Amino acid sequence: MADKLYLSTERLDGYQLIISKRFPDGDEYVRIPQEVAGREIVLLHRCWPDQNSKLVQLLLIMRTLKELGALKITLQIPYLPYARQDKRVLEGESVSAQIICKLLKEAGAERLVTLDCHFLKREGDFEYAGLKITNISAATPLLDCAGKGTKSPFIITPDEGAAYFAQTRKHAAVLKKIRGEYGKGKTAYRKIESLQASENFNVAGWNVVIIDDIVGSGSTMIRAVQLAKKAGAKSITCACTHGMFLNGADRKLLSAGARKLISTNSIPTKYACVDAEKLLRTAR
Repeated sequence: MADKLYLSTERLDGYQLIISKRFPDGDEYVRIPQEVAGREIVLLHRCWPDQNSKLVQLLLIMRTLKELGALKITLQIPYLPYARQDKRVLEGESVSAQIICKLLKEAGAERLVTLDCHFLKREGDFEYAGLKITNISAATPLLDCAGKGTKSPFIITPDEGAAYFAQTRKHAAVLKKIRGEYGKGKTAYRKIESLQASENFNVAGWNVVIIDDIVGSGSTMIRAVQLAKKAGAKSITCACTHGMFLNGADRKLLSAGARKLISTNSIPTKYACVDAEKLLRTAR
């Protein structure tokens, strides 16, 4: 049985370091100093921020591993970029999630282990665009972190795609999000037409935790906070697996009425309370 070699471009306990640099013109440089021939590789690689360069860097690393004789490559990517576009809404759109997964497969990945992938609506093992994917959810540790010192919080997911975050919780509600058309300008963004509460949205007097996979601009989460506050929530905590908090989204959430923000460290942030790397290691 082949021995496993853990590699990363980061200095992490248990992982050996891949040398990565950048040429003056911006091109990526990688070098793998370890002996990899005949070995099973577990490669942890962060693909955000600077996702375009990080993905090119990853493709270079994987092809080099295969050329050097690596037997098998298991990818660990805490946050998978380009995952939000998994279907064609308008004619002629690029389905970026499929394209990226195909590229990873063709570059040599046998399996991808990731956290709360946007186009996978539950935890478990999948095959997507030919790539085997193990999707690990951070919901339980995030909710445990959010609920410290709080008795039986009321859990809210801000859209149906994130419903699995709260499926084992006794007191929970799933909001229904309706998106509008893409706005004008160079930023691809679809406004939220409405965020509708379900019949069991009885949060008056409750400590509420609103949980989702990603907080980017924060527009969905902000609307959920406002809805919970208007309904009489005692306190509101916002939790997410991937906390980007773009353009001051964290400040806007706190101003809207959130008491606390928490996330994993899949993306570096001061709000991290769950270690993404430890979650990734739970995959067999």
